Amino acid sequence: MTVRNPLKKDSRKNSRKNSRTAWLAWLAAAVFYFYEYFVRVAPCVMESDLRDAFDASASAIGFASGLYYMVYGPLQIAVGPIYDRFGYRRPFYVASLLVLIGCFFCALPGGVGTFAVGRVLMGAGSAFAFIGTMYVASIWFSRSRWAFLSGLTTALGMGGAILGQVPVAWLLRRFGWRGSWLVAGAIGVAVAMLLRFWLPPEPEGPSPSPADPSSGRRSRHFFSSLGSVLRNPQTWLAGCVACALFLPLTVFADFWGVHYIELLTGATAVQAATANGMLYLGWLLGSPLVGSLSDFVGRRKPFLVGSCLVGLLLLLLILGPSHLSLPLLGFFLFLLGLFSSPQVICFTISGEHNAREVQGTAIAVVNTAVMLIGGVMQPVVGFLLDYHAGACEGMNSSYTLSHFRSAFLILPVAMALGLLLSLAMRESGEAGQRRHLA
Repeated sequence: MTVRNPLKKDSRKNSRKNSRTAWLAWLAAAVFYFYEYFVRVAPCVMESDLRDAFDASASAIGFASGLYYMVYGPLQIAVGPIYDRFGYRRPFYVASLLVLIGCFFCALPGGVGTFAVGRVLMGAGSAFAFIGTMYVASIWFSRSRWAFLSGLTTALGMGGAILGQVPVAWLLRRFGWRGSWLVAGAIGVAVAMLLRFWLPPEPEGPSPSPADPSSGRRSRHFFSSLGSVLRNPQTWLAGCVACALFLPLTVFADFWGVHYIELLTGATAVQAATANGMLYLGWLLGSPLVGSLSDFVGRRKPFLVGSCLVGLLLLLLILGPSHLSLPLLGFFLFLLGLFSSPQVICFTISGEHNAREVQGTAIAVVNTAVMLIGGVMQPVVGFLLDYHAGACEGMNSSYTLSHFRSAFLILPVAMALGLLLSLAMRESGEAGQRRHLA
C-alpha cells in the first residue's frame, strides 16, 4: 500500500503559490515599465503641435523633451541602492506618482518651461522602472531566468512605445495635446493604484536598519565599486556601443521620426506614427531572442559588430536622398529595430568584464550613459535643425526634408563609431573566456 506524504503535497502547493506570487510581482512592476515607456515617447507625435503651441524653436522643444533622459540617466546610479535600502514597494509607488504628476503638469496652461518641468518629473519617476522590474525578478526568480525576464521586460517597454505612437496620434486628433496628457495622467492614476494594492510585499528576510553602523562602509564601497567600473576600458567600450545602437530609438523614434516620415512620404500623422512604431516592433521581437541566442553560442562580440554594420547600412538607406514609399520605409525601420536590439548584450558584456561584486554598478553605468547621451542628442538634433533652416526663435515651421537629413547625419556617424569600437571590444562570452583561459 502506498502512503502519501502530506508534507510533500503541502510543499507543492507552497511552490505553486510562490510561483504565482512571483509572476504577480514581476507583472505589476512590468506594467509600470510599460506605462513609463508610453509617456516617454508620446511627445514624438506631438512635436509639431508643441512647437506651434509654445512658438518655440526645435532646439527649445528638443531640450525640454530631452530633460526626461537627462534626469533619467544619472538617477540610474542611485536607483539600485534605493531599492536595496527600502525594498521595492515604496519606491515603485512614489515613482509612479512622479510620472503621473508629470503628465498632469504637461497639460497645465503655460509655456515650454511648464512642459519641461513635467518631463523632469516623468524622467525622475521613470528612472525606477526597468531596474526596479529587474530587482523584483532577482528577488522572486532564480538566476537562470534573469536573462529571459530581462529580454521580456525590454519587449514590454517596446510595446509601451508602440502604444505611445498610433493611439497618441488618435488622442491628439480627438482631444488635442493637452487633453492627451490628461488621459495619460489618468492612466497613471490606475497604474499607481495597481502598484499600491497589487504589488505583493517582498518575501521575508533581513532588511537593513536606518541606524546600521555599516552605512558609512557601504557608502565607501559604492564609490570604490564605481571607480573600479569606470577605470575598466571595456566598460567604456560597452557604453559607447550601447549608445550608438540606442540613438535611433531616442533621437529618431522617440521624438523626431514622425515629422521626418510625414515629410518624406506625405503620410498622415497616424500613418507616420504606425511606420515609426515599426522600429519599436523590431526591438520588441529582437530583444528577447538575441540574449538567448548569444548565450547559446557563447559569443557576444559578433552580434554587436554585425548589428552596427547592418544598422549603418539601414540608416544610410533611410536617410539617403532617394524617395521611399511608406511601406518600404516601415520595413527598413523594422529591420533597424531588429538589428539594433543586440544593444541589450552591452549590459551583459559590461557585467562580465567587471568583478562579480560590482556587476550591478557596471550595468547601471552603461544604462546611465545610454539614457544621458540620448537625452543630450535630442536637443542637439533640434539645434542642427535650427542651424540648417536658419531658424530664429519663433520661426518653427520652416523645416524641410533636407534639414532633417542634415541634422540626422549624427546617427550614421555614431553607428560607424560604434562599429569601430565594437571591433575593439574583447569577447566576454563563454567561448571567449575559454580562449582566454587556454
